Amino acid sequence: MRNLAKTGAAILMLTGMAGNVMAATQTGCARPTEMAAVKTAAIQQRLMVAALSCDAAKLYNSFVSTYQKDLQASDRDLQNFFRRLHGKNGTEEYHAFKTKLANASSMASIGDITGYCASANQLFDDALNSARSTLAAFVAARETPADTAFEQCQGQVLTAGNTGAIPPAFVPVPRSKPVDVVLPAQGRGLAAPH
Repeated sequence: MRNLAKTGAAILMLTGMAGNVMAATQTGCARPTEMAAVKTAAIQQRLMVAALSCDAAKLYNSFVSTYQKDLQASDRDLQNFFRRLHGKNGTEEYHAFKTKLANASSMASIGDITGYCASANQLFDDALNSARSTLAAFVAARETPADTAFEQCQGQVLTAGNTGAIPPAFVPVPRSKPVDVVLPAQGRGLAAPH
């Protein structure tokens, strides 16, 4: 009986340790709500550049006022994501990431202003006149240059129907080793959306 109790205690201890290891290996990945915030930032930066480059300030202001609360919540999620990844340097990394997104959009507009403005006008039209009721649904249906900037936490995939909530039975799958996130230098490596 005593051996059974010791074996049970050892199994419980190892299970707890394995859970801690799994959690530690998942810290460098983006959770569904964090990935949605990354995508939202990429779209918002693209539309902000369009407001300036394509004379679309009125459309941008409509976008921001329509989704103001969702944009603010998403921006908080993005800040928290960078704080989780980078600790005390998180705020600095958050600002650097948003600057890189804006610079990439600006470079894309310079490279093909006609195509950029046409694409941005379509985004504005979809965001402001679509049947989608939430910013999350709009963003989930879009490809952005930031879609591959971070590895998604294993076991979760962000889709239009996924609100980002982690189901109760979710058990993360450990990666072989934590991966440091390396973002490309100012505007390089982020391709313009299609």
